[in-house]
Amino acid sequence: MTAAAHHGPPRRLRLVRVSVPLVTPHRAATGAESRREVVLVGWAGPTEVGWGECPTLASPGYVTEPTGVAWRALVDQLGPAVLRGEPVPTPGPGLLAAPSALADARLDHDLRSAGTSLREHLGGRRGRLARCEVIADLGASPAVLAERAAAAVEAGAALVKVKVAPGLDVEQLAAVVEAVGHGAVAADANGTYRSVEEVRAVDRLGLRYLEQPFPASLDPAELARRHSALNTPVALDESLTSPAAVVRALEAGAARVVSVKPARLGGVEAAAEVVRLVEEAGGDAFVGGMLELGIGRAAAAAVATLSGCTLPTDLGPSGRYVVQDVCEPVVADAAGELVVPTGPGVGRTPDESVLERCTVEEVVLEG
Repeated sequence: MTAAAHHGPPRRLRLVRVSVPLVTPHRAATGAESRREVVLVGWAGPTEVGWGECPTLASPGYVTEPTGVAWRALVDQLGPAVLRGEPVPTPGPGLLAAPSALADARLDHDLRSAGTSLREHLGGRRGRLARCEVIADLGASPAVLAERAAAAVEAGAALVKVKVAPGLDVEQLAAVVEAVGHGAVAADANGTYRSVEEVRAVDRLGLRYLEQPFPASLDPAELARRHSALNTPVALDESLTSPAAVVRALEAGAARVVSVKPARLGGVEAAAEVVRLVEEAGGDAFVGGMLELGIGRAAAAAVATLSGCTLPTDLGPSGRYVVQDVCEPVVADAAGELVVPTGPGVGRTPDESVLERCTVEEVVLEG
């Protein structure tokens, strides 16, 4: 990772809460979303504005704070603190994504000022990324899921991952495996299985990996015990709320695969360090998606260019998720691989004409 010169506190912070419609509803065990509401953070210096994204969900119950809580924290607490010259806080219980967005906005500002790309700063090499198509349509019929999986692979997806839950799993996954083959299918349970026995039938399907089968509330030792009883490689997601949590999981043998989500780990620099930890431990990693808009999607894609990301990223092109992105969309090439944005910083800046139409609330804090 190259050094990024830090230019001190911002002259002002621009906080923009936006809402954009999704192409199709996102249905998982954590709930359903038909619109994407996130907070964009603009860190303004003398000549440049850096951007970060806080890709929280509207309702509570997922690992990060809900969007409303993140918004109030940024407006009332975190924003004024950094304008006073206080350091960007480390994420902690109750506030994960809001501090991460501030850290990313500051880094983007510093990299833009230096004319350095985020990928270069992190030490990434790849300009194209193999991608995993996440099929988040819990409750859809096996036939519909199989059709969507086949279309995704035909469009260049290296892997498809199906959202599952007890009772909405075996038939659905078996149909998808039949459509695209064992090596191209993974599943994500969002922590909904209560026991090893409950997941036995899924374990027999020969999936590439099974993501977060058991609740995130279980300690690493218990997760390791349960995971060791399964043949399918297990990926951890919701259990990993900090770099320290990743270290504990790796040391306990609870994670063979790690889903890396920058917005939950402290930002892209912290996420890059997690990728290196996993690589050193001999594990596999991929950058998971949080239904980011283009700013967050471009930043996360830069993390996915690291050599330690050995599995296809969950990140897909903007057009797969939102009707119109808030910036120049992140796209896939003709082969279906994700094109990593180039240019200084994250390589994306919000389009003011789009913000005009999709802004729910905006606050500018002056230093």
